[in-house]
Amino acid sequence: MTLKDFNPFLFYSAQLQDLLLKSSKKKNPALWLYKNNVRTILFMLEALTRLHNHAFDEKLFGKWNKRFKKLEDLFGEIDQYAAFENELKLNKKIGKEVVKYFTINTSNYLEKCNRRLVEKEWFNDKLHSFDCKLSEFDVEYHQGYLEDLKHSMHDEIDTVLIFAKKSNYHFTKIEEEVHELRRKLRWLSIYAQALNGLVQLKKSTKKTKFIINYFTKDILKSPYNVLPSRPKNSSIIELDYDSFFALSWIVKELGTLKDQGLKIQKLSDALFISEDITKDQAIEKAVKLLGFDLKTQENILKQSSKMVEIFLVKDKILEKLIIE
Repeated sequence: MTLKDFNPFLFYSAQLQDLLLKSSKKKNPALWLYKNNVRTILFMLEALTRLHNHAFDEKLFGKWNKRFKKLEDLFGEIDQYAAFENELKLNKKIGKEVVKYFTINTSNYLEKCNRRLVEKEWFNDKLHSFDCKLSEFDVEYHQGYLEDLKHSMHDEIDTVLIFAKKSNYHFTKIEEEVHELRRKLRWLSIYAQALNGLVQLKKSTKKTKFIINYFTKDILKSPYNVLPSRPKNSSIIELDYDSFFALSWIVKELGTLKDQGLKIQKLSDALFISEDITKDQAIEKAVKLLGFDLKTQENILKQSSKMVEIFLVKDKILEKLIIE
């Protein structure tokens, strides 16, 4: 079957190909791509292949999901070290040798990324192969097709609920629990953007009272919560308006808490390498240099645990997210 005029895969694939073509003419392609927000497009393609792989179990989606993810992960590392480097440069209490640790890591990941772009032939019209393979798959966004995608989203919601309940909503690890749960929640909101109009929000006529005020000014004005317009004559997946904004809120809040923990971890790593101190001393010094208190990591876990339990158990946000 030939591809229909509307296809989210091809929409983002064309954008990525355009960036790759332009970057191939630059001295440092990875740096240029990073500065031109390639990570967002990779997220969209990773989300689409991830969701379709769960829904249809086709080798095409699993294979390309790994390819998009590996590239996106490298840009994620670049973003992490570059952002910390820029932030720490402004802190006069932090020495140049410590900042240099982040500069070197940023450079190393840029080099790794450039190497991967060449070795995996991303500059050699690699996406043409993806587009051709996609044409062999029956991509037709009728109601039955979208029901399969919706079923996959329900499965992911169940995975989130099981994951959070496993610790009885009492997290003890920032990376393995708080950050991992945020990743799982974030995919649900990314799918809504990546499907390029096939997901729309619907306001309920009933007013629901929530324990948490999810509708802050930042969340209501966030461009990430403005979904693409519905394609003409297409079936759609409907999400509850309030639940979607609440999802956006918790992803943002967990991200803020996760970043605090990550800053302590990365800065303590830099201090341990740069100075003659123990790991415990490095953590204590990192906390002070960042202006946090010694209970910050403990508080991150407590705050995360409390908000997740309210979000999932008391306000039951995910149970109301997908409209049947």
